[in-house]
Amino acid sequence: MDIYYLVGPEESSDGSGIRPDRMLRRQEAFSLSRAGAMERIALQEAISMVRLGVGGHVRIPHERHVEDVVTRAVTCAEIMALGTPVTIGKELVTADPAPGSPQDRAFEAAQERHRLLPPAAGAEGGDAYISPGWPTDEECARLAHKLVHEMGYSQANVARIFELVDGYERPTMWTRQGINRILWEECDGERYPRYHFSQKSGDESRRAGRLHLPGSFANVMAVLGDEGAEAAAQKFDASLDEPHHLILPVGPRHPDRSLAWLLRQIMDLGWFRTLYVTSPGAVFSTPAQRRVVYDLALFRGVQVVENGTRIDVVDDNPHYNRLLREGTELFAALRVRDNATIVEETRSLAHARKTAASRRSQGDSLRKIAAHLDEEALPTPRGIGAWSASAVKKLLDSEQEADR
Repeated sequence: MDIYYLVGPEESSDGSGIRPDRMLRRQEAFSLSRAGAMERIALQEAISMVRLGVGGHVRIPHERHVEDVVTRAVTCAEIMALGTPVTIGKELVTADPAPGSPQDRAFEAAQERHRLLPPAAGAEGGDAYISPGWPTDEECARLAHKLVHEMGYSQANVARIFELVDGYERPTMWTRQGINRILWEECDGERYPRYHFSQKSGDESRRAGRLHLPGSFANVMAVLGDEGAEAAAQKFDASLDEPHHLILPVGPRHPDRSLAWLLRQIMDLGWFRTLYVTSPGAVFSTPAQRRVVYDLALFRGVQVVENGTRIDVVDDNPHYNRLLREGTELFAALRVRDNATIVEETRSLAHARKTAASRRSQGDSLRKIAAHLDEEALPTPRGIGAWSASAVKKLLDSEQEADR
């Protein structure tokens, strides 16, 4: 299934020969047209569908939807690292860009992140949403929950999406009733969720640092390096005003604590306060891998020390640092979305009602308010289609009824 990603209100003609009505669409708020990938809610939703096996091609109808060179490079790299093609306008973005270009460097970093932390790694905690072949009702229910409660699709539309997913065997035809049955069960006239669904706010999914992670109370130093690394780390630790409670060697000499294992702890649990590295040339397979590991750690608020020197900036080139960090931020947000339904308050109907009331009090016409709600990708009451003056009037009338 193709995923159609656009910024601002949908236009009658996209200039690329695409049939938007036949695709899963994610619409970004027009006010985010110059924002980075971390702030682009709809972009994260679109790529998360690719990570979950639903989307097979991401189409962006206009160059202006990703004008910024860094955001464009990071977006395309993240999608292509999943083995999924991406088209901007009529151009298929190539996975073999000019050496040293922003696209080349972004793709190199994205590949390293995916080699170390592939999307399937979420399955270790039992929270993977879907895998090829639709093996369980629970995985289907988790995906349906995301589509309904995270992306605002009706159960009928979710059934249609399930039917259109490429490469999955379906034991029967999906219907709205079928989607409802896997989401809910009834007992004594009450409805209960059939499965457990983890929900997080959008703000939480994009938080940097480690203080919000479950293991942030720990005070552990990870040591990565040659045979003398642990002794060097202990000497460094003794010089600190607040020594670590535990020094833990990781890396090739410790099969149960690989580099990938270390990054999972840093990204998802937050156990480590410091990463101490010696002989980086022997520890990391490529310079790109070193930069990616360090930036993931720094993003999560982990102090990085290399051969006794603190590392605060991964690369001497500030433009490359921005490219690397924006890719890290997007990757981290997508990793949270793999294992939770994300609730975006700014995309809710309640927010649409509040926005409409505010603009009405400023004297805006119903038609002008409808155009603004479309620009900001705020959902209609049905979750599909565009806003109209009559729909805005009903929205405001419902608020007045609630106030009585």
